[in-house]
Amino acid sequence: MPASATSRQLRDPSQPVEATVLQVTDSARPSAFEKFVTRGINPVGFALTLFAYLFLPCTAMSSWEFPSRVEEISPLEGLLEISSTGANIAVHQSDYRWPIVIRLLAIVTLLVMAAGAGTALARPARRRSLYAAVVAAVSGVLLVVTGLSAAARMESAAREFLTVLFSTIPKTESEPLIDQSSDAAGLGAGFWLALVGLALIAAINLAVLLRARSAARLGPAEA
Repeated sequence: MPASATSRQLRDPSQPVEATVLQVTDSARPSAFEKFVTRGINPVGFALTLFAYLFLPCTAMSSWEFPSRVEEISPLEGLLEISSTGANIAVHQSDYRWPIVIRLLAIVTLLVMAAGAGTALARPARRRSLYAAVVAAVSGVLLVVTGLSAAARMESAAREFLTVLFSTIPKTESEPLIDQSSDAAGLGAGFWLALVGLALIAAINLAVLLRARSAARLGPAEA
């Protein structure tokens, strides 16, 4: 409620002082819906997206997507059956070595997601939805950059493998087969679930902010 409206109410002799103070105090408190979002949906939502990113496949490469001729030439295509979670990318993966840049991107993404759960404790309470929406948006951008970078790295590895494998056949025949390396690598369920979760968190908190803004505009008119 604007200061001018509050001062008018305080000068109104027909309204008891105790009622005026109570009304001003209540107007500064978060609504029940806002409390439910900031104290319930946000921490649980960020925890679930973090779980999906940490423990579900975010990027994967499958030899099933290689050209059929690969199996005829080499039995080693099974070595490129790689599935990586966010934890694999950020910390360790025994069957694949990730470049340091992609590893750092994954670590930062995990840290920002974890910080999102902490917005439930942020002060002042009325800014929790704003903080959560910003953190969700930043996490989403980092997630997309990390996921696309990891998928591109896997695609490059598949392309290198096919290039070496088909080096003994004419280039006119090998190039179309090598170009199919883009089909072998892609984003996994963990990436998509985390991205959808972050988008929902950002959308819900944006709705809370818009609702609070509408209530603030209606307050002076009702006063």
